[in-house]
Amino acid sequence: MSFISLSWISPSWATDSTSAYITAPIQAIQQTRQHRFAATVISKNTTQLSSEIAANILDIHVRPGDQVTKDQRLVTLDCRDSEDQLRLLKSRLAEIQASLTQSQRLATRLGTLRDRQLTDSLSAEDAQSETARQHARLTATQTEIQMAERQIERCVVKAPYDAAITAQLASIGERTAPGMPLLALQQLSDAEIEVTLPVNRFDFSNAMQAEFQLAESTYRVEFLRVSAVINAQNRSQTAWFRAPESVPIGSSGSLILTERQAFIPAQLIVSRLGQLGVFVAESADVRFHPLAGAEEGRPYPVPDELNSAELVVQGHQWLQAGTTE
Repeated sequence: MSFISLSWISPSWATDSTSAYITAPIQAIQQTRQHRFAATVISKNTTQLSSEIAANILDIHVRPGDQVTKDQRLVTLDCRDSEDQLRLLKSRLAEIQASLTQSQRLATRLGTLRDRQLTDSLSAEDAQSETARQHARLTATQTEIQMAERQIERCVVKAPYDAAITAQLASIGERTAPGMPLLALQQLSDAEIEVTLPVNRFDFSNAMQAEFQLAESTYRVEFLRVSAVINAQNRSQTAWFRAPESVPIGSSGSLILTERQAFIPAQLIVSRLGQLGVFVAESADVRFHPLAGAEEGRPYPVPDELNSAELVVQGHQWLQAGTTE
């Protein structure tokens, strides 16, 4: 728990029958309750990039420790067979397109002759069927070309996001198989702070302030989500906060949660007439204000009626109850 230090604003002096006292606005002396938990900055994604095809590794363009950007080339595989296959398919496509054009011309000519009753219907139907077959061959070849192009794309392994390379798992010249790991990397962007909290202890929808402290630096952080799963052994839940961009992944620090509720310091609460309360200064008078349910030695939530009050902060030990509410 961290207390707000006293900040005197035009302190007022007054004297009763026994001693002097000092007052201060409640906003200057109220304290907030803070909670501190161990927390770690984690990567949103930790990935092993694998080969999708069987091929030889031609080049690895990065080393462990390098930072890479999304879509940056990381590994190049030998895809000469796939490239040759693509050229063959494109040649076949040109041949089929020529055959299709010829079939369409023949079907059009025979259709005209049939309409003029200069040829039989069977010849015209055969020409139309050949045109349909050529269309089917054209579609199939185009599909094969798309598959070959995707295969060639797999020959270049690219970064899926901004990341840091953490390990090299294969070497140049090595023969890969589908699913063989090549590189390990961790996403650098959108890092999160992971922390374990007591179950149902905090209401993050109530504008609770969250800060991440690392060494001598403190950062305001944004609440993201809390797990719906409860750890039955220690009655805890895991929560995540958005990590500052400048904080390295893997950093361990403290998450500081500050409750919105303000409290009257315990040392200002005294017992009078069998009740615990505080002394409130009003103009030239001082009155004792009871605090229902207050416990000795514990801070007390600031009641609404005292939000703008001036409290006696020194000398209250010797004041008598006087007027009470």
